[in-house]
Amino acid sequence: MILLENYSHELPRSELSRKRIRSGIVFGLAMIASAFFLGFLFDLGPEPPVENVLSDVGDFPGDHIWINSSEPLSLYDQLSRHVVVVFFCRLSTLTDLQYFSRLEAIHEEFIEEPFTVIAAIQTEETSIDELHGIVEDWGIKFPVIIDNTGTVSSRFNVSTCPSVLVLDSRARVSARFYVGWEKADLRGIVDDLLQQLRAMRYSQIVVYRPDGGTFIPNTIHQED
Repeated sequence: MILLENYSHELPRSELSRKRIRSGIVFGLAMIASAFFLGFLFDLGPEPPVENVLSDVGDFPGDHIWINSSEPLSLYDQLSRHVVVVFFCRLSTLTDLQYFSRLEAIHEEFIEEPFTVIAAIQTEETSIDELHGIVEDWGIKFPVIIDNTGTVSSRFNVSTCPSVLVLDSRARVSARFYVGWEKADLRGIVDDLLQQLRAMRYSQIVVYRPDGGTFIPNTIHQED
């Protein structure tokens, strides 16, 4: 009897423990089922857009007008192992002038580094005198390529203006900015990429310097 009485005291506690365990298991299974269900619902919706970050891009075409460069530039030739900022614009608003002022400041700050800024101007204008006048009036000292056919924008997967692409030393897109890009820490991004380049300890890098010349492809001469 004494033994039975002792077990009688333990039985309610064991039953309570079993109930708690069962409740915990049921709750855990319910949470897992809910997670799968919510995941299924989210999979039914549209996927978020994926930016082309750290992806390769095309190179600059060799048959376009260049200003501030006496030859067509290439990401894999003169700009090899360089950090490059490519600015796509139309030179149509005063805001563009402010953008160029900021880009010129960054260009001057890193003038001794393997870094350059390139402007891709979307315009149908091919008059060399007119283009030179625009570049001089706007005080642009870094290389400018005239994207009069949209080829440059297509090669760099750009569909809106303004757009800013930051390419690392391996010609991969590290950052993309669109309207409002002036709020981004562009200088900090360039500095970080240059530090990464220094860490690679390349023995020789020929730093590109704009020569202030002009390149006019034969197709433009034939049109004139």
